[in-house]
Amino acid sequence: MTASTTQGTPGGDTDGHVPSEQRQEALSADFRAAFRHHPGGIAIIAAAGESGPVGMTASSVASVSVTPTTLLFSLMRSSRSAVAVLAADALSVNLVNAAHADLARAYADSRAERFTPDQGWEYLEDGTPVLGDASASLIGHVTHTVELGEAVVVVAEITDVRRGEPGDGLVYRNRAFHVLEEPGQD
Repeated sequence: MTASTTQGTPGGDTDGHVPSEQRQEALSADFRAAFRHHPGGIAIIAAAGESGPVGMTASSVASVSVTPTTLLFSLMRSSRSAVAVLAADALSVNLVNAAHADLARAYADSRAERFTPDQGWEYLEDGTPVLGDASASLIGHVTHTVELGEAVVVVAEITDVRRGEPGDGLVYRNRAFHVLEEPGQD
C-alpha cells in the first residue's frame, strides 16, 4: 500500500483545525486516486427531456432497497443531461454489459451522437428511452435528491424491471472500460 495519507476529522485535520487549501487539494487528489482504481459497474441513464431524449453513462449506480425497489446514483449538476434527467417524470437505468462498451463510451462523451437508430433504443408510451438489449433496464422516477458540492445524489424508485442477457461484465476502472468475462468461457 502506498504511504500516502491525508486522514483527519471531517472538516478539519487531526488536531481539529480547518484544513489549509493545500491540504484540501491533497485530500481531493488522494480521494480521486482511490476511486480511480475502484471498479464500478456501468449503466446508461436515460430520460425524455423537453428537447428529446437525454442520456449519460454512470458508474455510480447502487441498489438501496428491494422494498420499495430503490436505487441511487450521482450526477454532475453542471451537465445538461443531468438537468434534463432531474426534470423528467420518468427515467431508465440501463445496466449494460461488455457488448455495450462503445455505447457506454459514447454516452460518456457529451460530443458523441446519442439515440441514433442503430443504438437499439426503444421508447415507452411516455417517451422514456429504454435500451432494448441491456442486461437489465430499471424504469422508475426520482424520489429524492441531495446536492453535495458539484454533484447531486439521486434516489429513484423503480416501478418496472426488464431483464435481458447478462453477458460479460463491463466495469470502469482507472479511466477506462474493462471486460469481466463470465467464468468458464474461452
